[in-house]
Amino acid sequence: MKKWIIPALAGFTLAPLSNAADLAYLYNDMRIMGMGGANIASGGYSSSVFANPAGIANLAKDHGLIVELLGINLTASADASDIVSDLTDAIDSDNEDEIIDVLEKYSGERTHIDVANYSSVSINHGNYAWSVGLLAATDVNLTPHANSIDGILEVQSRGYGGIIAAYTYTIENVGNGDLQLGLGAKYLFQKSFEGKLTPADLLNGDDIGDEIRDRMEKDSDGYSIDLGAIYQFDYMKELKPAIGLSIMNIGSLDFDDSYGGQPTTVNIGASIEPNIPFIKKTRIALDYVDVFNANEYRLYDLDVNDVVSYSDYEDSDFMKRLRFGISGLIYDNSWSSLEIATGIYQGGLTAGIDFTASVFRLGFATYEEQTGPEHGDESDRRYSLNLSIAW
Repeated sequence: MKKWIIPALAGFTLAPLSNAADLAYLYNDMRIMGMGGANIASGGYSSSVFANPAGIANLAKDHGLIVELLGINLTASADASDIVSDLTDAIDSDNEDEIIDVLEKYSGERTHIDVANYSSVSINHGNYAWSVGLLAATDVNLTPHANSIDGILEVQSRGYGGIIAAYTYTIENVGNGDLQLGLGAKYLFQKSFEGKLTPADLLNGDDIGDEIRDRMEKDSDGYSIDLGAIYQFDYMKELKPAIGLSIMNIGSLDFDDSYGGQPTTVNIGASIEPNIPFIKKTRIALDYVDVFNANEYRLYDLDVNDVVSYSDYEDSDFMKRLRFGISGLIYDNSWSSLEIATGIYQGGLTAGIDFTASVFRLGFATYEEQTGPEHGDESDRRYSLNLSIAW
């Protein structure tokens, strides 16, 4: 029985593995993705450190120490279960022709699966706030191709983790508002995998793990400094307008140019928090990420040999970088809370819901990732589920 092979590909890096055509990312909080991925000027979550370290200055003050533990964030393409199921059945049949049939059926369709945990402790003391967290994540992208004699399965994957910390300080009465300054630091390590598997490889169940490691594995680590600022205007206090700027990944997170590398990006955003009856807190945010087009799009040349070569091309698409969202905290008390969100991410609609009861949190979000060089070339509708303990 070889039913372990496909789950192993998807989870190869729970000890370490991640992505290639998406804009580079480390962690997508489903609360933020539900509202279009916009968070640079609004912040308010411990995971805001991945967009703008200054964002933790907007953590809730009345909650004291904010602890988020053991949260599992699972994200998958809409048709992920179909291809994984069909490919697993074909492998289990020990029939190479059935594997080829599956590769032909899904030829050119990219499937993404990722599992991530970000556990953190944070606190907002008013004029200053801090947050420390541990990240552990793995992702896999599978793309069948039927344009060779027997077909191939293209694989990009990574497993990565590390420590993230951020500190913010608020300077009051700077001009017409308050200035929140943020400093973040990250140390991360990863194992990345880029290459292809043939039907014969997939049938070689006993040795496929060693073969993948020998042929594809790259180990790397790196560190970065993140800088951020949010300026909250004093005028129009009923709207609480703010603008944000972040410079992320200053350092060595390119991971030797392997899959999963994080470029240094400059990101800008704006937000308001209007008072709406019957809603405890409303946020409306607009972001534009990677202002100077540091991200690149990677194309692979999967020849008949084991050698996998690739070329990186400039990715400068405007719509892929534009994010807009609205969230509403319906209620928040000592026992439970409910937040809903919607938005536009890379031109596609998003939606999300986050419910907390006692120390248990359950959330769901959907968004559409543009995976081609330009908006509209290729898209991947994804669904995220989060289960965690938080207080």
